[in-house]
Amino acid sequence: MFSFIKNMTIRKRIVFIFLILSTFLIFLFISVFAYFEIRNAQDTYKQLSRQTANGLAFMPALEEAIIDGNQEELQGIIDRVRLQAENPVVTVVTREGEYIVHPNEREIGVMEETDQFAQTLLYGSYVTENREGTLGPAIMTIAPIYEEVDINGGERVIGAVTVEYLEESIRATIITKLTRLSVVAFIGIALCIGGALFLARSIQEDTLGIEPAVIADMFREREAMLNAVKEGIIVIDDNQSISMINPSAKTLLNASSDMQESIKKLGLPETIHSGKASYDEEKTYHGKTFITNRIPLYENKQIVGAICSFRDKTDIKQLQETVTQMEGYADSLRAQKHEFKNKMYVLMGLIQLEQYEEAVKIIQEETTDKRQAFPMFENVKDPGAQAILLGKMAKAAEKKIELVIDEASHLDKTKISATDMAIMLGNLLDNAIDAVIDSKQKRITVMITDVGNEIVMDIEDTGSGITKEQTEQIFTRGYSSKGEYRGYGLFHVYETVKKYRGEMEITSPADGGTVFSLYFPKEGVKK
Repeated sequence: MFSFIKNMTIRKRIVFIFLILSTFLIFLFISVFAYFEIRNAQDTYKQLSRQTANGLAFMPALEEAIIDGNQEELQGIIDRVRLQAENPVVTVVTREGEYIVHPNEREIGVMEETDQFAQTLLYGSYVTENREGTLGPAIMTIAPIYEEVDINGGERVIGAVTVEYLEESIRATIITKLTRLSVVAFIGIALCIGGALFLARSIQEDTLGIEPAVIADMFREREAMLNAVKEGIIVIDDNQSISMINPSAKTLLNASSDMQESIKKLGLPETIHSGKASYDEEKTYHGKTFITNRIPLYENKQIVGAICSFRDKTDIKQLQETVTQMEGYADSLRAQKHEFKNKMYVLMGLIQLEQYEEAVKIIQEETTDKRQAFPMFENVKDPGAQAILLGKMAKAAEKKIELVIDEASHLDKTKISATDMAIMLGNLLDNAIDAVIDSKQKRITVMITDVGNEIVMDIEDTGSGITKEQTEQIFTRGYSSKGEYRGYGLFHVYETVKKYRGEMEITSPADGGTVFSLYFPKEGVKK
């Protein structure tokens, strides 16, 4: 039954439920009404028959008409009473049981053979009961008719009058009432169905004609999508109340903070007031820079709210820097490949010209330049660290900077991803290259070791060093001494180090330069 209803459209479902409920309630109402109406009718007609019979029995005119035997006068009196008492069946008998008034004229003058009048004629009793009457089953009252026999108030029974209300007539009256009530009930059912259709249509308009089951599926899909999206999404209505916010938005905005302030900082009220969309606009909130996209929401050409999607610019900047670094590594490798091929062509030409001494000299020079890199490949086995160091060595060589890998360096494979390794070592080496580019002694020393309980990475340069004030602010997002739109590299390095539960330290040797030291617990990064 429930599956049958569930498969209906919303319109059919509402109409069906309204029809069942209204029919049941109306049927119940009619049944209760009929029960009480029948009981009330029985009581009413019993009381009416008793009152009518008593009224006739105490009429002096009826007494005189019986004594005088004037049937015409009797009939006239009874007809007048019947018109006022809903037209009952009335009979009158004498003390001997002879009918002197009867609806069937052929029964007048006939002696009543039954004993239905015996109790009244003999004892003067009043009898009201349901029994077989003159014309069928009826509610009947038999009342005695008295005659005064002396001046002291003595009376005697001279006859009896019966007043009967046929049960058939009573049922017809009840059926007439129930018929009228049924008509009203059918009108009520029709109105209920009309109301159900109106309600169904209104609901369908509100749901754009989409069925509830489809809406439920769409809602589940929307919730899954909003939870999966990394960007923050927030929607407000025209009263600037939040109607929807996804988990990413709560995380980016810090849900414990004042959300109304967040809405204002993102520019949503401005979008509602202006009605204009905005794309890729930067907004700052609590030290974070967001890239926001905002559009107004319309209904019937009226603005009813606004939606904003936003993402942390830091993530975008980090991605850009990572991509830039990878591109730099690729360019460096291509340059090395090109340089190596040129040197091979030179060697091949010298050998073909039989200039063996010159060829050996070039080989010795090349071996001397690269000899310091060999321990790196033998001892630094982490592929991410190898790739970054190799790329930065090529970059440093292009800028005539000496980048030295300490021969004591040693590092097995770690759980640090190549991307995170690029963020840490890459940014530190880039900063070191920038620091020594204008120095007289252009030297960078890298020491990496996993001896002991920690992995230690030291990057030392011979630059001008950094001041104490710079040291206190150097890890702040957006802080840079190199110009606008910089200051994200060391911040990303710091965040990545914290990701692996590491520590970062900056020292300035007495003879100048800067040393950046990274410390990682082995249990967190070793494979």
